[in-house]
Amino acid sequence: MVIRLVAPVVLLSGLGLVFPTAVPGTPPPSWTHERVLECEEGTVHTYLTPAGFGTPFHVVGTDEVIIPMHVEIVLPSGEGPFVTIDIPGFDAEDPNAVHCWYVDPAGLEVDLWGVRR
Repeated sequence: MVIRLVAPVVLLSGLGLVFPTAVPGTPPPSWTHERVLECEEGTVHTYLTPAGFGTPFHVVGTDEVIIPMHVEIVLPSGEGPFVTIDIPGFDAEDPNAVHCWYVDPAGLEVDLWGVRR
C-alpha cells in the first residue's frame, strides 16, 4: 500500500509535475548567507540557501529569486575572471534577465547574469 502511494509521487516529482512550494518572503534563521547585490536595477538584498554559492538568490521581502545563469569570479589575488556557471541557451536580453555583482565574504568578486522570477 505504501509503495502504491509513494510511487506516483516519486514518478510525478521526477517528471517535474509536482507543484513547487512558495518561497518565503523572509529567510528562515538557518539561512546565514546574506548577499547584497548591486544590480543594474539598483541594490537587491538577498539570501542564499544553506547550500550556498550556485543556488538561487532569494530576494528579501518577496517571493522572487534570482537564478544564476552565467557567473564569473575574480580571485582576491586579482586572477580571473573565471566562469563558474554557464547555462547554455541563456538569453541576457530576456525581459526577466538581470545583471548583478558583489564581493563575497571570502573576497571573490562575483559578476552574475541571471533570471529574476
